[in-house]
Amino acid sequence: MNRAGENLRIALAIGLVALMGPACSAETGQTGQAGGHPDLSGVWSVFWHDHPGGRFGTPAEPKLSAEGKKIVDDFAAKHDLAKYDPGAYCVPAGMPVEMFGAGGYPYEIIQQPDRITVLVENDMQVRRLYMDGRSIPDDFPHTRGGYSIAHWEGDTLVVETGRIKSWPTERWPHSDDAHVVERISLKTPTEADAKLRPGLTLADLGDAILVDEETVTDPKMYDGPQTVTIYYRHIPDKEMLEYDCAEGNWWSAVEATAEK
Repeated sequence: MNRAGENLRIALAIGLVALMGPACSAETGQTGQAGGHPDLSGVWSVFWHDHPGGRFGTPAEPKLSAEGKKIVDDFAAKHDLAKYDPGAYCVPAGMPVEMFGAGGYPYEIIQQPDRITVLVENDMQVRRLYMDGRSIPDDFPHTRGGYSIAHWEGDTLVVETGRIKSWPTERWPHSDDAHVVERISLKTPTEADAKLRPGLTLADLGDAILVDEETVTDPKMYDGPQTVTIYYRHIPDKEMLEYDCAEGNWWSAVEATAEK
């Protein structure tokens, strides 16, 4: 190849690299990817919450309004939640509790340009964060996970979730007017001032952690906006397990019938 051809090849290669942008990954602690946005992909596990009065695994309950407290008390009076725990009957928590990491169950994030998918091992819940400019539709049914749209503000992923099904239980109760805004970013443990639960060392956190600042508003239930900051560490083991609550309930029913 002559010098002119070699120069053209180099110029094309440089241009291609510039178009592709930096190749980055949460696994390596880098915070960029094609398109210039952080790469949130991977499997993550909660290791801490920041919420007044809360503790690892159980953020404190939100501050209820007088109307909200009455709704919760009336619901509890009609149902024996201690005996009939919803989780034992495969009722998923949904938003906003879905992202709190109860029981240490992991999350897998699959990132695409127009949609980010969050797979939650607990109850095999799935979140789809639409990033194509759409709005939350008024005619979408209320569901436990709600309907989520997202966009980037610099290196922060901003997620809005509405159409969440009312759930007036004792832990983070909410009405169908609940609205959640999350600000999700990658930070170093030092930047996030990460706290450590027992048995966890700073080395276990790696170079980058995922921080989700989740603010829930519900005029009917809460006394003002309620915010929880959730910290996740990256898990090198990418294998998610199946959560089959329904089969366990079926076996329990079969065994109870056999005993009669």
